[in-house]
Amino acid sequence: MGSRYILAVVLMLVVMIAWTLIFGNRFAPEPTDPTIPEQTPQTSTSDGSGEKPPDSELPQVIQVNPDDPVVQVTTDTYEITFNEKLAIAKRWELTEKNENGDFRFPDRSDTNIIVPMNLIPEAALNCLALRLGNEDLQLDLDLRRATWEADKEAITLSESRNRETLTFTTTIGDILQVAKKFTFYNKSYTVDLDLTFENITDDSQLVQIGGNELSNGYELRWGAGINADLLIHEKESGKRGRFDPKKEGSKTYIGTGKPKKELKDELVYANVLWAGINNQYFTAVMIPDPELQATYKLDKPETKTPSDVFVAAPTETTVLTIPNFQLSSQQKETHSFRLYVGPKDDAMLKEITAPNDPELSIDLPKIIDFGFFGPVAWGMLWLVKLIYKVFGNYGLSIIILTALVKIISFPLTRKAHVSMKKMQQLQPQLVELKEKYRDDPQKLNRATMRIYKENGVNPLSGCIPWLPQLPIFWALFALLGTAVEFRGAPFFLWINDLSAPDVLVKLPFTIPLIFLEIDAIRFLPLLNGLTTWLQQKFVGGMSATPATTNMQAKIMQFMPLIFVFLFYNWASGFVLYWLCNNVFTVAQQYIQTKYFHDGESEIQETKPTRKQK
Repeated sequence: MGSRYILAVVLMLVVMIAWTLIFGNRFAPEPTDPTIPEQTPQTSTSDGSGEKPPDSELPQVIQVNPDDPVVQVTTDTYEITFNEKLAIAKRWELTEKNENGDFRFPDRSDTNIIVPMNLIPEAALNCLALRLGNEDLQLDLDLRRATWEADKEAITLSESRNRETLTFTTTIGDILQVAKKFTFYNKSYTVDLDLTFENITDDSQLVQIGGNELSNGYELRWGAGINADLLIHEKESGKRGRFDPKKEGSKTYIGTGKPKKELKDELVYANVLWAGINNQYFTAVMIPDPELQATYKLDKPETKTPSDVFVAAPTETTVLTIPNFQLSSQQKETHSFRLYVGPKDDAMLKEITAPNDPELSIDLPKIIDFGFFGPVAWGMLWLVKLIYKVFGNYGLSIIILTALVKIISFPLTRKAHVSMKKMQQLQPQLVELKEKYRDDPQKLNRATMRIYKENGVNPLSGCIPWLPQLPIFWALFALLGTAVEFRGAPFFLWINDLSAPDVLVKLPFTIPLIFLEIDAIRFLPLLNGLTTWLQQKFVGGMSATPATTNMQAKIMQFMPLIFVFLFYNWASGFVLYWLCNNVFTVAQQYIQTKYFHDGESEIQETKPTRKQK
């Protein structure tokens, strides 16, 4: 059973690695000149000819001056830096502290300086930007180029001051006055945004983008991209992001099924409940008032991100488009949005509701995607969090979870053990049959199956114990790469992040190999290789048949070393699970051998079969 089990695991790992290589990490596109800012995609002319309008009619790119005044908003959960002139967010740092006073979500790409995770890429110039235009007025009302003024220079929230507002205002062409009013809450990752449009003329005005043939009023945008949550060894190896179109990038939700996540330039969805940008553990989501009937589209500018910026979905901007609306003379109209910029914590996401409609279910936790074995992963996450409430350590939770899995699967393991014992006792008869029917494979197969049937042996029973563990294997892999609870979760001593590889000693150099780069001594993969070797010696020696020993011995002796390299840069939580699984498998085999003797029953002698002429 041990040999078959390990071989089955190797096959699973091969599939996982192949899947990752084909569908996994998508690196950012090759960057161009970092001095070129992001541009708005060019639009076709109103006559539908598809020709580009003259350069004079194109919206100008955003010009960012590093000396522009900023407005700082500080709370117990985040610190936002706004560019006052453009009324856009430049930095969005997650400053929440844990019980030890450390940042709950530090930037893991540099271990020398402990700073909070910033979710806005350096090149992103569309984070909460507005775009508005009306060709009939012969004005380019691109609000990203307007000059805004803030009503406050800085905001600091605390226990005694847990709510505050910040308003940016601008006037466009002596026609419209626009206000962006943010409402911040001290102990929350939620920010409310009210957009107010006031017609300051004596005539009725239509608020829309483009000519009369379009029905779009204005756009609220986030992007381009969201910072990738890179580990130190990933950044040092030159990796630019963890961009996986299956899990990361832009997402939108219309209230049915799973969130839409196809990344296409022409992708448009109407009446969305929310839309945003997503990476492994964090998200930036815009939730419109349902009455606005917002439309989602994905904006992919041609300009690439600068080479020194690490982002997920590097050229994508999520755009919410609101239908046009008429403003009579001196009339004002306010539209409400809710923003969530923070961790993909299902408990937090469940609490978020749509603005002005708290009863409407927006299913924001659906942004957390555990893949095919999602139901199993959600069940495991619930169990792990339950264990964590008792022991306060996610590493211990993984160990206890592994033990529970082995206990639950013990009846199957015992059944396989009994069957393997019988297989060992049947070997002399099977060898005799092979000699007897060596020239007739069909008769050999029938005779072999008859012996199995007469003695109640299932030749596939060795695979039974690991079948229930297959969904658990994949689900835990998804959990450690998606569940924010494991990000930065310590175990003990040097293992301070279960979602990252453990680092016992950091090497001053890098050893390049074919599939990985070794820049540190990692203890868990080495210990896991040792326990794999012990498992082979103990379990394989008890359960292996002479045939399997001859066929697999040379292969199996390399398995511990193979596992060391396979797991070397994997999350320490996953390696911990596999390490414990090895130890518990040896213990389980010992108990079965010492206390259960079901497989030592007498084997029926097979009567010789007459040779047919």
